[in-house]
Amino acid sequence: MTFFSKLLLVIYFSTFFSAGTFAASDLSTESFSQLPDVSNLVLSPSGKKLASTVRVSVGDTQGVAVQVMDLATKKNKMVLFTDNSKFFFKWIGWKDDTTLMVSTFTPAERDTWVGMGSVRFKARDHDLMLIDTESEKITQPITSKFLKRYKITPSVRDWVVDSLYDDPEHILMAFPGADAGFMSGLMVYKINIKTQRATTYHSSKTNAGNWMTDQQHRVRVGTQIEDDQVSILVYDLDSKKWQSLWTYKIFSEDQVDPLGFGKDPNEFYIRAYHQSRQAIFKVNLKDPTLKRELMVADANYDVQGSLVYSPVTGEVIGVSASAEGGTHFFDKGMQSLQAKIDKAIPEHRNYIYSITNDLNMFLVFSSNATNSGTFYLGTMNPLRLDAVAYSYKKLLPEFMSKTQRIEYTARDGLKIEAYLTIPKGKPAKNLPTLMFPHGGPHARDSGVFDYWAQFFANKGYAVLQMNFRGSDGQGIDHRNAGMKNWGKEMQDDVEDGARKLIADGIADPNAIGIVGGSYGGYAALMGVVKTPDFYRCAISVNGVSNVYDLVKDRRAFWLSYNAIDEQIGNDNATLKAISPVNFADKIKAPVLLVHGTDDRQVEIKHSYQMRDALQKAKKDVTFVELPSEDHFLLNEKNRIDTFRAMDAFLNKCLPIKTDKPVAVN
Repeated sequence: MTFFSKLLLVIYFSTFFSAGTFAASDLSTESFSQLPDVSNLVLSPSGKKLASTVRVSVGDTQGVAVQVMDLATKKNKMVLFTDNSKFFFKWIGWKDDTTLMVSTFTPAERDTWVGMGSVRFKARDHDLMLIDTESEKITQPITSKFLKRYKITPSVRDWVVDSLYDDPEHILMAFPGADAGFMSGLMVYKINIKTQRATTYHSSKTNAGNWMTDQQHRVRVGTQIEDDQVSILVYDLDSKKWQSLWTYKIFSEDQVDPLGFGKDPNEFYIRAYHQSRQAIFKVNLKDPTLKRELMVADANYDVQGSLVYSPVTGEVIGVSASAEGGTHFFDKGMQSLQAKIDKAIPEHRNYIYSITNDLNMFLVFSSNATNSGTFYLGTMNPLRLDAVAYSYKKLLPEFMSKTQRIEYTARDGLKIEAYLTIPKGKPAKNLPTLMFPHGGPHARDSGVFDYWAQFFANKGYAVLQMNFRGSDGQGIDHRNAGMKNWGKEMQDDVEDGARKLIADGIADPNAIGIVGGSYGGYAALMGVVKTPDFYRCAISVNGVSNVYDLVKDRRAFWLSYNAIDEQIGNDNATLKAISPVNFADKIKAPVLLVHGTDDRQVEIKHSYQMRDALQKAKKDVTFVELPSEDHFLLNEKNRIDTFRAMDAFLNKCLPIKTDKPVAVN
């Protein structure tokens, strides 16, 4: 039997995480709005244990737990739980075969008297939990005594610079220095995780941070920012001096992002622009010209992702994500493995990661527009894949709607990439349609699984997700075209996508809605302001309504340069002119506002102000307040309440012409 036939035979939902049996009729609003059943799978270095975050729903107990499985006995144990009201999980990773690192974040506030007045602001506190997976003891790397050196407690307390994989008792972490109790430049501390004793490992430098070590655990790279100038600092091993090797202006094509060192301490990898697209280069730090050797490039997209290392040799063997595919390997053996997996699981993005120290075991995350994500446990000898988990057990691919990439031309001639999802089983003709611009706005849609788009399509709507100007991933020109462009051409790009669908006969011109979260929520509100007779309704989830307030709140007035001024603008009259809250009287369509009370990205006051303005103008507005919710809809009850509200709102203002509903509450 060939490898491919063997591989296809073992793709099943094992007893690790049962998928259950569901039918399309079982899909409900709750099916789409539940948290992922399984996420964040990662193997221990030896491959003896498998950690993950799993959804918990038992009676009144709902939340997410960190689960650890012993792969020999197949026994699971939950080592940490959150109900997603007090704190949320950010990432998990192994330090060694026993110790699991878990990063969490919590919406927080500061109201601190510093001797000359009170300092008040809202923040997110990021903490690191260390879990002994044998004893299940949970500790933190630092003590409350360590934090007392600061008059104002730093928010970021989970920054692991180097896990020191070959030192079972220590990790390197970045924290601000303390100057008379006030935070100063970032330092690197060596922390004993058994005793919580912290000693200075690397001192601070003015306006410098983002420290990075080489594979010999020496702090070798930092990023220094002075006004709009960024310098990449590199420590030279021969002269024992810090050198500024690359300097660039923020948002310029000279940008250089440090990625990491090869096994050779003078082999360094960077991300920089190549033919207006970000690419991966290798540089020899001993070369005075710093000649760049191109490693990965894409003619159409920026190359993202982090470096992949061989756990045996320490060599850089690839990049964790190519532009439109899975992992991109330099190593020929891993290239062969990737090709075999891609052939066995076609039309998916297959990411190989979490490779064990002996190179024999690995994980694969496989997904596409209809597959929310299947996790496979792989072995090299024998070559085998077993499906061990599915991200959303009810949202099986056979019930999802297909997504296709399209392109249209904006009114000024700019080409816009977009992704169109057509309801399963319906012809692409005269459909009620939802425009669904992404958040950010410096982000992008790429045709991967989107539970929002699938929910809307399941109800019967065509859904268009477009990479309007200002989106990331398509080169510097496309990204910078969004500078100071909120509510202007960026907004027109969204509307022009709808008009393209109308011209092609796909969208019903009398049944166009607009929905989005964060910046997408802003675009939804601005859409019904700019073209009040075009959209039938608008949904804004955690969206911006007052751009003037957004810029004012994020601007550091003590600095001579603020990036947000260049991104959005600093002219107060213009900021007010692109703020939907100031034009509630122009809106004709019904509006749904949903917002978390603890949102630290876009404060809830944006939706309060928009609600009040719409009510004052006697407009049709529905407001849903989500208690103890941050920006990301991570509390399951809040997520379900949001989708129920969107379901009811759309049923009222943009009803589907059908005898029976597709989604059942």
